[in-house]
Amino acid sequence: FKHVAISVHVDDPFIVAKSEESHLWTHEFMDANFDTKGINRLRVGVEIDYCSMEVNLLENGDITLTNYAKCMKMLEDAGMSDVLPTTMPPMTKSSLKAALTLDEPLSESENSARLGDNGRFGWLAQTTHLGLVVATSIAQGLPPVQGTKKVSAQMYAWVKAHAGDGLISRAADKSGLASTSDSDWAGMHSVTGETRSRNGDCHRYNGMVIDAHSSLQKTVSSEYTEVEAMIATSSGNAELIAASGATTRGLHLSYIIEELGQPIERPIRVGLDANAALGFLDNTGSSGRMKHLDIREDWIQQARDRTIVEFHKEPTEEIDSDFFTKLHDKTEYDRKYARLAYIPGC
Repeated sequence: FKHVAISVHVDDPFIVAKSEESHLWTHEFMDANFDTKGINRLRVGVEIDYCSMEVNLLENGDITLTNYAKCMKMLEDAGMSDVLPTTMPPMTKSSLKAALTLDEPLSESENSARLGDNGRFGWLAQTTHLGLVVATSIAQGLPPVQGTKKVSAQMYAWVKAHAGDGLISRAADKSGLASTSDSDWAGMHSVTGETRSRNGDCHRYNGMVIDAHSSLQKTVSSEYTEVEAMIATSSGNAELIAASGATTRGLHLSYIIEELGQPIERPIRVGLDANAALGFLDNTGSSGRMKHLDIREDWIQQARDRTIVEFHKEPTEEIDSDFFTKLHDKTEYDRKYARLAYIPGC
């Protein structure tokens, strides 16, 4: 075995080899079979560009992943290069509620610009900028009204302030896969009238966030069903649905990690902060508030299979996934963001 992993986006390969021999063999193969443009090898002081992201190796062996050039280009494309950077979060409940009072419909061209904005924010949220995950998810579900211009402006101001932020893989961290799950039970009802709860899950590998997810709940056991979606009727119910989604994503990530030849422990571990959900999943607590969930459902049986997944309690103030369930005030947002992201100079 050559022990080589290659990520390819269209014609842009990113190659990781475990030995110099494997490295040379891979490039010889690539040169012989494809029209290549030489080798750009990651070294201290020598940056690699991959999918418009900057990959840098630090003196201590840590590796950072940033999107500074892309951020600047996005601001330029949106006509927001001169926006003043903000110290506030990209979205708060109060700023969103105020923006939505401007409820006149957007014109066709304005709505097209709104969709472009959401696409830019989506790219950053899905690659390097964890601080945009929740705001982007909410923005994509807003009605096309004039207030969305203010929403986008605040998010661009945040991007301007955090253009150099990203993710970091620390060389000394060998903690493996760590997943957490949380939910916010109907937390946006007072702002948007939304009654569905929001799932948030966060997955780290060796300390680096490799997946962060935020979405409104679809509280059915499968998307491929004619059954009408149910609204979570309690916080415990919402937490249980969130745990199901986090387990699915965690398992998917564990298979990818295995295919890349990296160590992975079984069963995977998922952290929760909700006693009611933990009791139900461990089959030790009361299910009174979750009577409508049929324990014969396959996903519940899988979640109770301790050869597949183990659930454990995490303190609410420390659980990573809480950051991806709701709009936090500035103090809490800054504290949680600093725990997750790479912030130059911090």
